[in-house]
Amino acid sequence: MKVGLLGWDYSGIDPDGISLVEYGRERGHEMSFFTLEEIAYRPDPSGVALTLGGEPAEAFDAVINRSKLYGDDWQDRVERLTMLSNVPGLRLFDPADVWVTGYSKFLMAQRLAAAGLPVPPIRSATSLADVEEACQEWGEVILKPSFGYRGTDVERVADFAADKAVAEELLSRYPTLVCQRFYPTSGGEYRITVAGEATPINMLKLPAPGSWRCKTMEGATFERFEAPDELVELSLRATRAMGITLAGLDILPAPDGYVILEVNPVPGYLSMLGREQHREVLGGVFDWVEAKTSA
Repeated sequence: MKVGLLGWDYSGIDPDGISLVEYGRERGHEMSFFTLEEIAYRPDPSGVALTLGGEPAEAFDAVINRSKLYGDDWQDRVERLTMLSNVPGLRLFDPADVWVTGYSKFLMAQRLAAAGLPVPPIRSATSLADVEEACQEWGEVILKPSFGYRGTDVERVADFAADKAVAEELLSRYPTLVCQRFYPTSGGEYRITVAGEATPINMLKLPAPGSWRCKTMEGATFERFEAPDELVELSLRATRAMGITLAGLDILPAPDGYVILEVNPVPGYLSMLGREQHREVLGGVFDWVEAKTSA
């Protein structure tokens, strides 16, 4: 097959995009790498046609999407991805509607809840009064932008009076915030990576002493985790409900089971547990792409 990899950018921030290209070539596919900026439009008798890195879009059998939608030019980026999603006969893993839903915390929660999956209760916050009301209802809350990544501007409000300035600062930069009930993280947070139908990477992330954040860039540690069947099944159900091919799920244990915090459509650090797990992820993606494209 001729397969394109729609990458994040050329900075090297996402080495797994290049890994997918190299692995695809090992599988015997003709691989190309390009970014959203390299999608161009040209006149065509049937309307507008696309080129991907200079190649006609219709020449590709499939495109694997690891693109970046964040940025001041997000309207242009969503437009380009939507145009690509509409190319007849091209299988895009995954299309624009899936990508936007995966990027949006509000849309994600709505999609998962509609599928009967456990998510934290959330509400929108556009004022300090909204945050205060949430604190009165839930006690501690998490505030964050709906569109964000790598935990940027994710803050905990443990006491509204003491943390009012934190909420005020976030509201000054984001017109609407996701306000979410806080779940304790002292027991750790599960990261389950789903690649097609495989779950090659199962980790338990533990916050640094004195911290509630399960972020490795802020001192959190991680270890291999033998996920029980019910957690694996939950992760697969959530990934299919979102329509994502390769996903990194952040899941917390809760008194009545589990709660899904996020289904990340561009999971990174896929080689954290070593070469074997990394190749299982890459293989899971291509198993899925090959099966769906040839169906």
